[in-house]
Amino acid sequence: MPPAWFEDGKAMTVHTDSRVINAPPDRIFDVVADVERYPEFLPLWREANVYEREPNVYWTEQMVGLGPVHERFRTKTVLHRPVRIEVTSSDELFSNFFITWDFNPAGRGCRASIALTWQMRSSRLQGAIDMLLPHAARTMVTAFQKRARDLNL
Repeated sequence: MPPAWFEDGKAMTVHTDSRVINAPPDRIFDVVADVERYPEFLPLWREANVYEREPNVYWTEQMVGLGPVHERFRTKTVLHRPVRIEVTSSDELFSNFFITWDFNPAGRGCRASIALTWQMRSSRLQGAIDMLLPHAARTMVTAFQKRARDLNL
């Protein structure tokens, strides 16, 4: 079970993962920043569309799904090239949603670290997500690692 802390009396879940990927940090940064390609290689992603762009910031509408359950939500992504990506959502689905990716040199590659913090408005949905998302986060980091290999980065 992922660690949880409380905000306004409601559980908020935090999950972290980190992996060394055999590719330069700037290349891994670009793979993670390319959200519109997520449905090609991330198992839970069904759609990801950027609907507005500014320099170093973009807004997306995404849909994730597992079996018959699909959820659509919007995010704002801030790019701090090439070291950090911050993803937030003010979507009504969440009370709190924050993802950070950090990219640091590690030998001849990159240490990619992800931290996810989420709190659903629905406590029932929070419980279900708490059970699924930690595995999904590990799967995400593995998928980005595989994507880097597939792209010969």
